[in-house]
Amino acid sequence: MGIFDGKRFFVYGNGESGKAAARAIKRHGGKAKIYSDDGGLFVRPANADYDGAVISPGVRPTHEVYAYCAERGIKPVGEVEVGFAIAKSENRKIVGVTGTNGKTTTTKLIADMLGGVACGNIGYPLSAAACERSTAPLVCELSSFQLHNANIKPDVAVITNMASDHADWHGGIENYHAAKCNIAANMDGGYLVLGEDIPIRALNALRTAAQIVWCSSDSVCDGAYVLDGYFWYNGNRVCPTDYLRLAGAHNIKNALCAIAAAKCLGADNPAILQSLSGAQNGAHRNEVAGRACGKLWIDDSKGTNVSACLAAVELTVGTVCLILGGRGKDTDFGELFSVLNARVTEIVAMGETAQAVRDCACKIRPDLKVTVVNCLADAVRVAAATSAQTVLLSPACASFDEFKSYAERGEFFKAEVRALAKRAQ
Repeated sequence: MGIFDGKRFFVYGNGESGKAAARAIKRHGGKAKIYSDDGGLFVRPANADYDGAVISPGVRPTHEVYAYCAERGIKPVGEVEVGFAIAKSENRKIVGVTGTNGKTTTTKLIADMLGGVACGNIGYPLSAAACERSTAPLVCELSSFQLHNANIKPDVAVITNMASDHADWHGGIENYHAAKCNIAANMDGGYLVLGEDIPIRALNALRTAAQIVWCSSDSVCDGAYVLDGYFWYNGNRVCPTDYLRLAGAHNIKNALCAIAAAKCLGADNPAILQSLSGAQNGAHRNEVAGRACGKLWIDDSKGTNVSACLAAVELTVGTVCLILGGRGKDTDFGELFSVLNARVTEIVAMGETAQAVRDCACKIRPDLKVTVVNCLADAVRVAAATSAQTVLLSPACASFDEFKSYAERGEFFKAEVRALAKRAQ
């Protein structure tokens, strides 16, 4: 018997998560049919006799499909809720990880520490991972899009940090905060790990019955912390901080969240040490793209918000030409330029937000040289002619004005750098 036996669902959205949800429902006894917009217009399901609807995370809360479900008394769920239902039916432990930045790094670290499966927003849908013949814990990265109306109960929830992001999609920063906090809203036990960079106003939206576990990089707390060059957990020394292979203060904070979550599910110190010492940055996250025109080129295309961009800048060396811009998300560039490292001497502003970047830079940092371009290819060309020692692509914006994803943007950037290097030979 499957948990969806005799149930009929329509799935709205034909991306990877929608397809995975449909396969998972069918594998567990139900029926599913996929629909998606046609030319930006809502496609009404051909048969209204459905027991449920699975709405893909890219579909905005204002989309007509939600009104369609309300009219028919159909409760819409997300792909992750399908995955949670399957995993819980098989008694598999689930760790849910969210936050503005550090989600992927923290998810991978926890999965390594627990011998688990990294999934979710990381690129492998939870519903697909839950269908594996395995008892390994599932460590699921969760975006604010996936969480905004989700009803889930992870065994351990993690919020790495919160900063301004996706306010345009959620209809305001308060709604964005509420979506993040929703990861723990329905928990009736278990643990909630809180990173240290979470504004008090964001926590106003937090309601949970989970036990809170704290993290701190500069003081002792009830949870994971740094003291005298070591990671500690609840008064017990775990391992030296210099075992962490990933550079930067932000990765110390990610590691603390991972240690706390892993310890909540019984990970031992050797497993944690092995995970930290073997960790690597993912693609398009502070990734060396190559050397060309006498410069080091860094691909941080995944840096789609201000806080991620600032973290990437801190990891650079020498003088920096920073490539910024793309599609904004109600981005406040004032937050960037008011604290930007003085080693950044030139800005190349591209895409839909180029003029906004230029105007803000000229107002707050008039010492910066700012060049406005239309596209990433032009940005690379201009950056190659600057005097900076390092060129950093960390746009603080989404990619959708020119590319399908941050990954496509990063691959294009690396290809342009390779072409520069080849021409210089």
